[in-house]
Amino acid sequence: MSLIDECIEALGENIKILYNLDRERILEDFDSSFPITEWGRIDWEKVTNHAKVNTIDELISFLNQNVNGDSNDVYVIWDEGTLPIIHSDLDKVFEVIDDVTAVSFDTWIFSPSLVYVIEIFHDGEVRIGLN
Repeated sequence: MSLIDECIEALGENIKILYNLDRERILEDFDSSFPITEWGRIDWEKVTNHAKVNTIDELISFLNQNVNGDSNDVYVIWDEGTLPIIHSDLDKVFEVIDDVTAVSFDTWIFSPSLVYVIEIFHDGEVRIGLN
């Protein structure tokens, strides 16, 4: 079983796997919501409200303090272009975060409705930001 298959299994039944045009639509939303460096990271210097975090509790605290809304819908995006994008629930993603981040080097958890992103970079740095 591949790492993406293990991730999909861990996330459970209430997910949607996006390919092709649906995947491209989410990538366009992501690209238009956050500035990306030429080396493929979010350009955090251009994101006014962001924080470097170390734990899921810190992520949740940042969201509770800065996000007005209760949508828990997120998209998991990986740096590997051949992988699908997964639509899931943020709580479930946090529950199986090790399976999610094992799929590829860099991972983004993106909420287009509340316009925030969590970037989990391969060097272990985790940042969250709002647009």
